[in-house]
Amino acid sequence: MTAKQKLCMGLIPILLLLPIPAFADDDGEESIENLGWVAIGAGIIANLPFIVINKYRKYAVSAGGQSLIVARKIGSSFKAILNFHIILNSIGYFAGMTHGLLLSENLDSISLSLAITMTVLMVSGVLLRYTSSRNTRIFNRLLHGQFGLVILLVALIALHVLTSDD
Repeated sequence: MTAKQKLCMGLIPILLLLPIPAFADDDGEESIENLGWVAIGAGIIANLPFIVINKYRKYAVSAGGQSLIVARKIGSSFKAILNFHIILNSIGYFAGMTHGLLLSENLDSISLSLAITMTVLMVSGVLLRYTSSRNTRIFNRLLHGQFGLVILLVALIALHVLTSDD
C-alpha cells in the first residue's frame, strides 16, 4: 500500500465524522434536520462537478480538436475527482440515513423511497468501485449510471423537503 493510499484510508473515517457538527447546537429536532441538509449539501457538492466533467469528456470525444486536449488534461485528475465524489457521497449517505433513522417515527412513503434509492445508488457505486469481476462492474455501471435514478433521487429529495413537517 502506497503512502497516498494510506493517507486516503486514514482520512475516510475522519471525513465520515463531518456530520457530527450538525449536533453542535443540541436543539434536538433542529440538529436532526441539519443532518438532512448536510446530506443534501454533500450530495450537490459531490455530484455536480462529477457530472459536468463526465459530460464534458463525452462531448470532447465527439467534438475533437482543442476540447479533446482539455479533456485529456482533465482526465489526468479524474481519479482524484472520483475519490472526492465517493467520499462526499459517503458522507451524504450516512448523514441522510442517520437523519432518517433518528426521525423514523415520521416515516412516510416518500422518505422510505428516498432511503431505498439512496441505498441502491450507494451499494452500486461501492460495488462499481471496489469489485473486479467484469460482469459485476458492467451491471453496476449500468445501474449506477442510470439518469432515471438520478432524476428519481432529486425528485424524492425535493418532495421530502417540501412535505416534511416544519
